[in-house]
Amino acid sequence: MTAGETHRPSDLRTSPSFLEPLVSIVRPHHAVRQFTPQIVALLVAAACTACGSDVTAPAVSGFLAGTNANHEIGLVINSAGKTLTLFQLGSPTTQKQIPLGTSSTVTPVGAAVRGRRAAVPLGNAASVALIDLETAAVQRFFTFASGNASGSVFSDDTTIIVANSTLGTVGRMTVGQSSDAIAITVPVASSPSAIAVAGGRVLVVSANLDVTFTPRGNGIVTAIDPKTMQVLGTATMGGTNSNDAAVGPDGLLYVVNTGDFVGQGSLTIVNPATMQVVATIPNMGVGPGAISIDASGLAYISSFVSGTLVWNTKTRAFVRGPDNPVCAKLANGSCRGAFASSTNQAGDVYQAFFGSASQAPYIFVFRAGAFALSDSIAAGSGPTSIVIRTF
Repeated sequence: MTAGETHRPSDLRTSPSFLEPLVSIVRPHHAVRQFTPQIVALLVAAACTACGSDVTAPAVSGFLAGTNANHEIGLVINSAGKTLTLFQLGSPTTQKQIPLGTSSTVTPVGAAVRGRRAAVPLGNAASVALIDLETAAVQRFFTFASGNASGSVFSDDTTIIVANSTLGTVGRMTVGQSSDAIAITVPVASSPSAIAVAGGRVLVVSANLDVTFTPRGNGIVTAIDPKTMQVLGTATMGGTNSNDAAVGPDGLLYVVNTGDFVGQGSLTIVNPATMQVVATIPNMGVGPGAISIDASGLAYISSFVSGTLVWNTKTRAFVRGPDNPVCAKLANGSCRGAFASSTNQAGDVYQAFFGSASQAPYIFVFRAGAFALSDSIAAGSGPTSIVIRTF
């Protein structure tokens, strides 16, 4: 189905909810990125803000240029398929898939994108794939000695910071370094799962779990100077099991506290410059695990339990709350879940639905404004993360 086609109800499978295969593996206090390889492949969130300008034609040619009418490209991490799928928003069936490895330890958990490169942490493979998006190929792999490579970010055009959730550290590498080893590391709070950048600082989100995946306390954010790898400060979140974060247009950091997957999660707002907590907002749905924020300040908070909430960071009010999330509904009226979501330049929401034994995986598209479901895009097996960019 192309972006211009009308979505047919028959395209949305009406078989039992996708939660069936997840019920047995989602237990209270378990962090999204701290499971066994099989669960890591299911419960991931990674979240990035749509960016770029489509006023002029892109500098690239070929696939990354998109279509004449739409230059935007979607990048999807397929945890089950162990691939990175690229698709053109103007022609969603025009796709490329980049294999990330066949080992059972390869459990990709999201992607950091800068320019025409992507860094993909490979989970229990304790490594990071550096991908050339123009050639659609892996350039090289960076490796930890052990552990689980989770969140990542480019701190500049050539420097990548990546978290090791098992070891409770973050490491630094550069795209042209001679060694493949991630040798420069610094300890942070336990179970780091996501990383953001604001004001030249790297902000590491830690779930703060013990070896049984039980919270030691509330989540913790650690600020690090990416040039010296010195810890600049920490902040304690207003909820447990913090798993993802995004920087808003206001420069503040918005941290998702997943909680125990039974009660309502929350959102803690942090000033990255002072590392002071500004506020904690309750009732962010059950099991929220991913957040992205668009240029207008709308935050899209996704949960594999219910779908995506839309919350205005300027007014600090819901546009679509827990009682009416953005989601693709089943025949019985219940919501399919969402592992992550991102927006295009028009404000349309692209939402990753992992799928199940009885339901096909999709990237669902909801039009800006009323968030009406308008399309379903097949974009690889088990999509858990999506980023939209113009190159």
